[in-house]
Amino acid sequence: MPKHVNIGERYRDRTAVWTQWKVERVYLDLLGLPHAIMSGVTDGMERRTIACPTLLDRRRFELVDRASEVATLPPATRMDGGHRTRGGFAAPHH
Repeated sequence: MPKHVNIGERYRDRTAVWTQWKVERVYLDLLGLPHAIMSGVTDGMERRTIACPTLLDRRRFELVDRASEVATLPPATRMDGGHRTRGGFAAPHH
């Protein structure tokens, strides 16, 4: 299972397998939880924001294409002491 969400990756919702979503941006919400802003692959105007732990849950989403080019994100200030990985955020440890 991937532990990171990276810009450029494509995911498929397991309840709507005909639709793919591409990660456009990853950010931290006010509580420090990473979220991915995604655009529809077939309709680039359609947007969706999903918490990264939900996106990494294989029961909910499937990674269908890894990012061909991993973007480097600027340093982030994390209130929870977490860390940013190259191009994305690490999944929380349970």
